Amino acid sequence: MVEIFSNYWWLLFPLGFFIAAGWGSFMRYKRTQAKIDLIKTYTAAGKEAPPELLASIDRDNEHRHEYHFSGDGEAEGGRRGGGGHAFLVVLFTGLAGVFAYTGYAGLLGEAEQEMYFIAMIMGVLAVAFLFSALFGGRRS
Repeated sequence: MVEIFSNYWWLLFPLGFFIAAGWGSFMRYKRTQAKIDLIKTYTAAGKEAPPELLASIDRDNEHRHEYHFSGDGEAEGGRRGGGGHAFLVVLFTGLAGVFAYTGYAGLLGEAEQEMYFIAMIMGVLAVAFLFSALFGGRRS
């Protein structure tokens, strides 16, 4: 059983992303259900629901995060964007550094080539998010 975790430790990353995506989907569902319940409350009281509430349900179904840009370079929430991409640049740069250091220092024994390979992948992702942050808002 220990061999499974030592040989396939990297599967924890896709599994973690899968769990995080499922949690995000579940929370989006709960948020939409709460809005629908609020609309039902307005209807039961004989009032019309605010148009902003109805429009927010449509926005929830677009599956966009606050760091995605609209055509004018503004983030969905009305703020100037790039914060999400900047976080990803820092995250993947840090991960590339950690894996490169692990390979350089030989902390995992004979796995230094694998650590350098993972560091290169993380570095490429960091550069891709950097270009997306710098040039992504200029699309029309």
